[in-house]
Amino acid sequence: MRNAYRRMWPLLPIAPGAVALIGIGAAMVIGSLGLASLRAEDEIRAASRADLLATTLAERLPSVAEEDRSETLQRAARRTGSELVLVSSGLDLLIDASLGRLDAGELRRVIDAHDGETVTGIGRVRFAARALSRNPDSAVLVAFVRAPGVANGAYGLVTALVALTTLLVAVAAAVAYALARDANKDVDFAASRVRGMLQVRSEPTGEAVPLRTMDEVGALTVAFNALVDRFAAARAAYQSDLERVHAADRDRAAFLAAVSHELRSPLNAILGFADVLTTEVDGPLSEDAREEVGQIRGSGAHLLDLINDILELSAIESGQLKLARCRVDLGAIAFDVVREAAGLLGDRPVALRVEAVEGVVALGDPKRIRQILTNLVGNAVKFTQRGDVVVRVGREEGFARLSVCDTGPGISPEERSIIFDEYKQSKDERPRRRGTGLGLAITKRLVTMHGGRIRLESEIGRGSDFDVLLPLAEDAPAGPA
Repeated sequence: MRNAYRRMWPLLPIAPGAVALIGIGAAMVIGSLGLASLRAEDEIRAASRADLLATTLAERLPSVAEEDRSETLQRAARRTGSELVLVSSGLDLLIDASLGRLDAGELRRVIDAHDGETVTGIGRVRFAARALSRNPDSAVLVAFVRAPGVANGAYGLVTALVALTTLLVAVAAAVAYALARDANKDVDFAASRVRGMLQVRSEPTGEAVPLRTMDEVGALTVAFNALVDRFAAARAAYQSDLERVHAADRDRAAFLAAVSHELRSPLNAILGFADVLTTEVDGPLSEDAREEVGQIRGSGAHLLDLINDILELSAIESGQLKLARCRVDLGAIAFDVVREAAGLLGDRPVALRVEAVEGVVALGDPKRIRQILTNLVGNAVKFTQRGDVVVRVGREEGFARLSVCDTGPGISPEERSIIFDEYKQSKDERPRRRGTGLGLAITKRLVTMHGGRIRLESEIGRGSDFDVLLPLAEDAPAGPA
């Protein structure tokens, strides 16, 4: 944050610089408009002089003797600084009081136009052509007056404009500098107090920024202080809610501990008496009685498993479940789990086997890794009616890999997104109402606690593949498999 603040453009030199640029730009625009206006006036003045000179001489020249006309035009040209020519109706040059002769085509254009602009020996000129009499075949007098190059008064206008611009820009820049300096001080003060909140150890919300001005910076300070107050109130509410949640967690843990004892004791008694009846210690059982006792024992065992799942998830969420990490031979665990799960197949045409790479040793809790694999293999066996359930053990990208692949019905993309959530079941399992939907949720939690990850690939009608990646063991102590 501090480095980002230092990279910002400083306000102090920008304000007077912007004022100076705006002032200079405005002066240039005004000067350009003024010079254009002066030049237009000079053009009009030159055209008026050419018209006046041509009209006056055209009126006076017929009264002058023909031998004196040339001298008269030469003298008039010298006095006025212009060029004069007398042309016959056939474009013959009768008298030439100019510095350069125009070609016949341009001369014809000048006479036909009567007034306008052209270029002669003295440069760009304004011209006026007037006939000596009303007879259209009489001679025509053409007067050429030099057009202005630099507008008259341009130097004075530019000088005055530069002086005025310098004065106004200097005053405006000084005022802008003073305002920017004050604003910069206020911004720096507010920013320093905000950055100082990072060093406040007594209160995370920091201290309110003192209000020094009533301008925009002051309004920003007021808004920031209001935000700090809201943050402090939200933090207090959060702390209160967090304490209530912790208290509720403690109460829930105590309640589950008490309920687990109260539920497990009668369940264990039920299971124990069911086992006694099954052994026929108190007498032989009929086939119907034996089946009913088996149902009692199966339902009790299932209920006990549900209670254990709920208690285990609660222990994971509260952080009470700890891992006893050591070196775990995944191949040995895979063979043991598959051997135990073989009894769940019954008479279904399903091949359950292990494909293991020797020497794959993971770092983890052997009891929890066995639980992870048991949950995955149990689900695969439960949903696969024919085909294969294969447990593969290997390595992948520095991890130990446990894979459970089946040829069951597969899992839809919609169910894949929720299958690892608590209390969620697939549509194939839902109608049976068996289980709490915690098996895969607990599995994912245990994998995450080991620092690994679990992934699922499935296709409807072709089966599912669950891959569990666990950290490889290096120099960890050996433990029981």
